[in-house]
Amino acid sequence: MKKLFRTFMILASVVTFMFVSMAAAPDADARVKAKKKYKIAVVVPNGVDPYFFSKWYGSVQAAKEAGVTVTMFDAGGYEFLPKQVAHVEDIIAAKYDGMIICPISTKGMVNAVHKAMDKGIKVVVDNIDLDSNRVKNRVMKNSYELGLLIGATMAHAINYQGKVMMLPGPSGIEMVTSMAKGFEEYMSHYPKIKVVAKEFTKSNVQHAYQTAEDLLKKHPDVKGIYPWATLIARGTVDAVKAAGYKPGQIKIVTHNLVVGIEKDIRDGWVHAAVLAEQIAMAKEAVYNVIDLIEGRQPPGAPHRGGTLSYIKNYMAYQHNLDILDRSGIEAPKNWMIKRQKRAANIVGGKRR
Repeated sequence: MKKLFRTFMILASVVTFMFVSMAAAPDADARVKAKKKYKIAVVVPNGVDPYFFSKWYGSVQAAKEAGVTVTMFDAGGYEFLPKQVAHVEDIIAAKYDGMIICPISTKGMVNAVHKAMDKGIKVVVDNIDLDSNRVKNRVMKNSYELGLLIGATMAHAINYQGKVMMLPGPSGIEMVTSMAKGFEEYMSHYPKIKVVAKEFTKSNVQHAYQTAEDLLKKHPDVKGIYPWATLIARGTVDAVKAAGYKPGQIKIVTHNLVVGIEKDIRDGWVHAAVLAEQIAMAKEAVYNVIDLIEGRQPPGAPHRGGTLSYIKNYMAYQHNLDILDRSGIEAPKNWMIKRQKRAANIVGGKRR
């Protein structure tokens, strides 16, 4: 009972913290124009993932509003840490004014980022945390809260009993670990729920398919599956279909709505998805790095010698898909379709 109370108190404090952080943000119009046409690098692990490409839309829109330029540096996958390090070296050599980075590794990218800061490049950490007290601003999802929301949704969907499997994402990533912790801690309050498998997997449809296929053979009576995010969710859904299950027979709860997940929810293959406003998140990061370049501390709650802002999280179900405000989570379809034409300011990556 004490553990359950602690979990809900954490959730309550998170909500309060988010409210304070958002309330402290200045009026958007007051942050629109930069003093100069600064060069800003946006460093991502896996730009081919539509989640990051929709964030790229937010970066581009904010850059247009502010009068700066942005270039995406895409490592091509969470497994390519040396590539991301090399990208930061290139950014230093090209003398960028600012850098927004979603680090592949919380610890493994510290030295490269510190080297950039030593050269005068202002840094905002985005999406996945960096183990550094020198960073002056973070724009983040609350990963633990995301895991709690997925856990709460899953527990209700399976009537608080049965076997559950986890495909929590690529190993060694703080966000993955934190989400998994939130999910598992919520599940731990219900003794009739048993997590029977937990397999880390690449953020890749085929790899997730193979992992889910193997796990379903070992646990054919599973009631729920938590796949970390969209590419892993798509692979999981494909495996469930191939194994002969019916829509809704296994409750799948994931993170994000792109890559066909919306259709999977409408068709009953995915029960729900927790959403975060990634476009708003990307825009905020651009505005914040401009603040740092121009000598201002970005808004947010005090955190590790700087400031931190959390973006909003909420749930998408079959019954509310048509009434969701999507402005913070989805780029226009036409913009996404023409993504190949927008590769001129994207460095690296694998178009797979």
